[in-house]
Amino acid sequence: MVAAFAVSSEPARPAPASPHARLAAHILGVGLVTAVLVALPAAPSDLDRHQLPKETVTHLATLLAVLIARPFPPRGLRPGIALGLILLAGGGLLSTFAATDGWLAARALALTLTGIAAFITARQVTHDGAGRQLLGWCVVAAIVGAITGLAQAYGATSVFFAITRSPGGTFGNRNFLAHFAALAVPLTTAAALFAPRRAVAVVAASGGALLTAAIFLSRSRDAWIGVSVGMAVLALAILAVRRRQYLAVSARRVTLVVATAAIAVILAVALPNHLAWRSPSPYADTLVELTNTQRGSGHGRVLQYINSLRLAVRHPLLGVGPANWPIRYGDVALPTDPSWVFSDPIPLNPWPSSDWMALISERGLVGLLGVLLVGIGVVWRGVRALGEGARPAVTAAVLLALAATAAVEGSFDAVLLLPAPLLLVALASGSLLDVVDHVGPSEASHAVSPALWLWRPGVPLLLAAITLRSVLQTSAYLVAGNGHSTARLEAAARLDPTSYAIRISLADRLPCPAARPHAAAALKMAPDWPSARSAARRCQTLPHSVQLPS
Repeated sequence: MVAAFAVSSEPARPAPASPHARLAAHILGVGLVTAVLVALPAAPSDLDRHQLPKETVTHLATLLAVLIARPFPPRGLRPGIALGLILLAGGGLLSTFAATDGWLAARALALTLTGIAAFITARQVTHDGAGRQLLGWCVVAAIVGAITGLAQAYGATSVFFAITRSPGGTFGNRNFLAHFAALAVPLTTAAALFAPRRAVAVVAASGGALLTAAIFLSRSRDAWIGVSVGMAVLALAILAVRRRQYLAVSARRVTLVVATAAIAVILAVALPNHLAWRSPSPYADTLVELTNTQRGSGHGRVLQYINSLRLAVRHPLLGVGPANWPIRYGDVALPTDPSWVFSDPIPLNPWPSSDWMALISERGLVGLLGVLLVGIGVVWRGVRALGEGARPAVTAAVLLALAATAAVEGSFDAVLLLPAPLLLVALASGSLLDVVDHVGPSEASHAVSPALWLWRPGVPLLLAAITLRSVLQTSAYLVAGNGHSTARLEAAARLDPTSYAIRISLADRLPCPAARPHAAAALKMAPDWPSARSAARRCQTLPHSVQLPS
């Protein structure tokens, strides 16, 4: 079933996939599907009840795959991409030490390191012959996620679904679900167009239709733009290859892809759903407002981007620290900024509405340079592979479309800052890049100096520590439950004393003698947030001379 969804563009290997590679591929794939589905039934923070368990599964699956595939030291990485990954990891580490909330920064850096490890492991697994299984799992995960969103849209209920921001399914937010689905559309499209067997093409096109329906029903402008750009890049790349007579594109297959997508959109509009849109013509309204920056969320994004750039100018080299954008946003934003919700204990989203704005403001020029080097390296290899024959060219076209979709979606919302889409992009891009790179044993044997022998035990130990830390954070939320019981919250705080949501709940609700350490901890994590200041002032931890924003 998994292999049926795979893009059949992997070049022939001298030997079948090794058992270790197949096992690692299935662990990563099952981990990705689990990350899509997992959520907590209740938690003090609705956002973290979805993201924390997804992070834990992402860390654990990557750790297990690294132990089995043993991809470190990494082999065959192009120098530009390797340097970019080093800058991204090393710059993030240095930035973490300067962050206001170091534990919050460490959590974000841990996700980055796991993403890098997953990317390198995907290359190794594909090099060892299990790339098709890995790409197949990526598509399966996206379809499973889309099904949860469609189920919610048409009336299904679950304690793992978020009530607001429907139809988010197990992602908890319709935008997150749509972003994830859009990233997989190039994979399903290529499989439908070029799969050797017609039955596989029909299955892939049907999966793509489910993704299209979920994206359309989400009304996520970011996903609509991202999938449009991604499909345009895929079409242009395929046309360029076709003009060089490397491959033939069947008109029947093109009709199959277009027809199934069109039927999906028509059914999504025609079938009655449980989405309580306020407008009588919600989808037309979304299309009309696609690029509106004068009012609503578009105008709010522009203000947020301007302020985020101001923050980056103040901290140009290393930024304010991973995930510390909400902690430091008050340095540059007025209290009238629409990003603020002062009545909430956590008054800001954890990320700005853009991966790029988060990158430049939180990790500075070092982090931005690292990502640009990786991105340019991937695109350069993809463009060059378009002229290297049919199979590498199709793979390169999908790689370029995936990169374009991720870059565009990340311009308008948080995408690769989240565990599930990060894992999807790391696995798919790593696998596709290995195919277009044609890494062979002779090249791999000279790619890494023997002086880097510490990679082999060091990386698993680091990932194990990251996973353990994530398990404790998720366990704390499990213990806290819905946050109504102070006894459970206190037990949760002992498991994870660095959780602002848990600490501020205790600081607000306990008598002052017991609340003071929690208020002090919350104030240290977010010294400018109104909730932290109010809790500290209530228990005389903050001087009365400090004024709260109005």
